[in-house]
Order: sequence, then C-alpha cells, then structure tokens
Amino acid sequence: MTTPDDTPLPPTRGKDSRRRLLEAGTDLLAESSRGDLSRVLTTGAVAERAGLHRQTFYLHWGSQAEYVDDFIEYVTDPAVSSSSERLAHLAEQMPALRDDPAREVRERVGETFRRHVDDPVQVARMMLWAFHAQDAKVAERLRALYRTNDENTAAGYKAIGDQWGIEPRPPFTYESIGLLFNALRDGLLLHLSIDSSSVPASFVEDVQLALSWAVTRRIDDPEDLASLDEKFRRERAVAPPADADADADGQADEDGRGPAD
Repeated sequence: MTTPDDTPLPPTRGKDSRRRLLEAGTDLLAESSRGDLSRVLTTGAVAERAGLHRQTFYLHWGSQAEYVDDFIEYVTDPAVSSSSERLAHLAEQMPALRDDPAREVRERVGETFRRHVDDPVQVARMMLWAFHAQDAKVAERLRALYRTNDENTAAGYKAIGDQWGIEPRPPFTYESIGLLFNALRDGLLLHLSIDSSSVPASFVEDVQLALSWAVTRRIDDPEDLASLDEKFRRERAVAPPADADADADGQADEDGRGPAD
C-alpha cells in the first residue's frame, strides 16, 4: 500500500490504524479555526494526518458520518483520556500520614494539571462544545463525561480526607468540592491557553491549596466546627475601635438611657 505520492506505508494492524485515525481527528479539530466537523474531519484529511491511505479509513468506517459519530464517542470516553484516568485513580494514590499535607496537595495538583494540559483530547472537547453545543449527542456525551470526572474526583478527595482526618466544611460536600476543583481547572486551562504570560508558575497550586484550606475542616475537632460563613465572619470581621464603644455609651447617657436600656 502506498500514499498518494507513492511513498510505501508501513503495515498497520486494525486496532492500531483505527486509533491513529481517531487521534488524527483530535489533531485536526484542535488546529481548526471554525467550521463544523464534517468540513474539518474529511476522509482525506484524517487519513493524511494519520499517515495512512484513504482505503484504510474505509476498513473501519463506511462513511464520513460514521467516523464523526465514532469520533465524538472517542474524545468523550474517559478510558482514552489521560486526564480522566488521573481523576479515576485519585483514591488509589493515598498519601502517607506523615507527609507534609501542603506539599502533598501541591504535588497532586501539579501532576493533575499537567495531565490535563498534555491530554490531546482536552482541546477537542472544548472545540466540540464551542461549535456543537446544540448537537444532542455531543451534549449528552460531554455531560456524562463531566459527571464521571466529578464523581471520581469526589471519591478521590473523600479517600484522602478520611486518611488525613478532614471533612468538607458546610455547606460544601465532597461532590461540590469535586465540581469546584474540576471547574476551576477547566477555566484555568482555557485562560492559560489564551494568555499565560502574567500567571505565576505556582498559581494553580497556590489557588487549590488556599481553597482546600477554606472548604475543609478537621473531623470532630471542637475548635474547628464552624461552617464556611461562620469561619469567615469570625476570622475576617473587623472589630470596632475601643473608643467607638465609649462614644456609644456616652451618647446613651446623653439621651437619658443607660447602657442596658
């Protein structure tokens, strides 16, 4: 088998060539500026990007429409995503009790964020949603993917919380904490892909460490039972100056009322 310019192609196995053709679609979609899938993911463009002959394409799909349907399922499948795989195994990577918790959070956050940055299907997912949010299949598959990621993140954080003796600070739950950090990461990925010039290298870790402190508390610690609102009021409320109380008492005496009236 040869390419259109008669260059011999290496032999390919069925599953390998199928995956290469799907991966080629993610590359093409990431590089496209606008347009719909059928214009970007043409049979010829996909085969050329994959380094395969067009005839190989038709060994797996009978038409471009079949490929597009398969492509949507491919980029929204957690099993082929290194970032989703990372979230699915958070609960299996338990920190040691004697580890520095701040360093542990930073290392975990940094590794998870790098997995998302390096995941080739991340951009394809964003492009799918940007251009095809009204497509029922795209919307259904992406929602299912995000729910799976949130559930896996919540399970991972609960396992870590149990190990460290911490729990969500009301009104947060592990489910809402998972949603918070996943949404934060997705937003930062988009922002940094547009302009990363003014963002400190440790920004992602700094933000998640600060939020982790805010939305959790020690289990059964009588000194740390406050809800988020109560903790904020207690630690951020500005006490009135000492002379303000004296002025108030003086004003009450002038009005003919005692302090307790």
